[in-house]
Amino acid sequence: MQINDQLVKLYEKEISILKNSNIKSWDFDGPLLMHCWEKEYLQSEFKILFFGREPNGWMGDLVLNTSDCINKYKDFGLCENGRYTTFWQYIYHTKNILMPQSITQKNFLWSNVSKFSKLNGKSIDLDSYKFFCDNFQILETELKILKPDVIIFFTGESWDDKIRYQINSEIQFKSVKDEIPISKLSRVQSEILPYNTYRVDHPTTLQLQKNWNYMEIIMEQIKLTHTK
Repeated sequence: MQINDQLVKLYEKEISILKNSNIKSWDFDGPLLMHCWEKEYLQSEFKILFFGREPNGWMGDLVLNTSDCINKYKDFGLCENGRYTTFWQYIYHTKNILMPQSITQKNFLWSNVSKFSKLNGKSIDLDSYKFFCDNFQILETELKILKPDVIIFFTGESWDDKIRYQINSEIQFKSVKDEIPISKLSRVQSEILPYNTYRVDHPTTLQLQKNWNYMEIIMEQIKLTHTK
C-alpha cells in the first residue's frame, strides 16, 4: 500500500474515533494532516520530516473531514514561497544544504507535534492536548508509515514532555556537543525514531539567540552518521 493510502486509512480511522469522543468545546482548530509527494520523498537522499509545535490556526476551524484537511496540506505545497519566514527559511536551508541536487523537489515532509491549536492560533492547554492525543493517536503511526531517515523537532525543551506523551517507547535526550546544553540541542533517542532525530529550539529562537550554527552541527552529524 502506498504512503498516502496508508495515511488516509489512519486519518479516517482516528477522525472517526474523535467524532465519537466527548469534545467539550469546539474552540479548536485543526487537525494538520499530511500528504506525501511519494516519488520525490522516496527517491531523496535523506527522507526528512520536520516538526513544529502547533498548527497556529491552520484550518480556520475544527474540520473533522480527512479529504479537506489533506487538500489543505496539498494546496499549501510545503510553503514553496514560505522561505521568507524564519521557520521555513530554516527548513529550506537545511534540506537544500543536505540535498542540493533536489532543490526544487517536494522531497521532505512537515508536521506539528500538536495537530490542533485554539481557533485564535494559540496553543491548546495541556488537558486539551492530552485529550486530542488520546482520541486522535496518529503521530507514532505516521512515523511507522513514513519511515524518515531524519527527524528535526523545532520545538525547544519545553515541548519534550509533549513529544514523550505521544511516543510509547522510552525517549532519551542525548548530548550532541559537550559544550552545548542538552536543553538547547539534543539527539532524541527512542526505539521508533531514526538515529538522526534531533530536538532544537524553534527557528525564531535560534535566530534571536544567534544559535543558527546549531543547524550546521545537526547537518554535520547527519552526514557523518547517515548509515547508522
